Amino acid sequence: MGGRDDADWGRQSGWFTPLLPNEPRILDRRTQVALTERYLLPVLPKLESALLAIRLQLDPELERLQPFKLGKPYPLGQCLEIAQAVQARLRTVIESDLPAGAAVGLRALRAFQRAGGAFRQAWGDLRGQYFQNAFLLGTLYIDVANDTVTATKPKVEILPFDEAQFFPIRDFEHFRQIARSYWGDEIYPNHVLPELAPHCPLFHVSHNGRIQLHDATQYMLAMTRIQGFKPSEAVLRESPMPQALFERIREALQEAKFPLATTPEQGRQQALQQCHQQRAKRWHLEPKRVAPLIHAVEQVNLRLARWQRDRISQQPPQQKTPMPTIKIDNIDYDLDSLSDDAKAQLQSIQFVDQELAKLQMQMAAMQTARNAYVNALKLALPMGSASQSH
Repeated sequence: MGGRDDADWGRQSGWFTPLLPNEPRILDRRTQVALTERYLLPVLPKLESALLAIRLQLDPELERLQPFKLGKPYPLGQCLEIAQAVQARLRTVIESDLPAGAAVGLRALRAFQRAGGAFRQAWGDLRGQYFQNAFLLGTLYIDVANDTVTATKPKVEILPFDEAQFFPIRDFEHFRQIARSYWGDEIYPNHVLPELAPHCPLFHVSHNGRIQLHDATQYMLAMTRIQGFKPSEAVLRESPMPQALFERIREALQEAKFPLATTPEQGRQQALQQCHQQRAKRWHLEPKRVAPLIHAVEQVNLRLARWQRDRISQQPPQQKTPMPTIKIDNIDYDLDSLSDDAKAQLQSIQFVDQELAKLQMQMAAMQTARNAYVNALKLALPMGSASQSH
């Protein structure tokens, strides 16, 4: 290793730093380099063939299960679902179910793991542009859902981890930068729910107005807890959240059991106080605090989703603005000149468009609920099987 002793190697590779859940970092790099070179690199194309064969097996099943996610057709937006399904199938697939070359790749993967090779799911910042779910296999970065942002990309991508530019999320400001560019969300400090703010210091507002409290995932919770809520304090110290947003969230949660701040400035002060108090009580060192916290955040987000759905359903029908013409196949037609049958078809199209908009809101609410149940499931699974959302 070029004359470096184990201590130097360990410090530079992060060997002696606790690994956060799903953190994109290689532990015990010396061992993983040796095992990767021995078992994986000689059969890399066959390993890729094995993963691609499993994707092709799973795609019809996953598409039937969830043909659309938030209005986008499979596989778009289903990075986490695909990664979890591939990981589960790898445990049970038989070599005889795969083409010959792919079977060789699967055999090498299993031999690598038996020899002590690391294979785990990771989540983080990919190239400063995306939140990414991927696998770390020894010293390899593996994305088995490479087509979930751009459907025309290859389904599987394998790179040396050191070339992938796959980084841990450092703090909430880093998280906010990626969320804004990747999801298009606006992000504001949580100055409404002071007791939850040390763990979840941010509210997200999506481009369609959906509001959610973020981010009760295993990695983000561990990231702020391991630093005694210091990352949370940094964003909570910012200017009070906008009054209009504050009032919307308060209205949505007014019947909830959570203590709510009465003004944004009061919420800011109370949120910072909670960081100090919970740190003084050493709550960041008590794992038993995490499950109730995740449950509380799930309830908050379910209430927010229901409130937004109810508001849409209670809105009076919008007055239709008379349209003198309508363009169909690049030809303008005078609406007054249309036949009764054509007008009826046009009204049917407008009705369907309205119903589709309602369904998309319901899908968003159901996806929020599903994410909540997935987070609860992770807590019930054995250690090492937790995952992070895309």
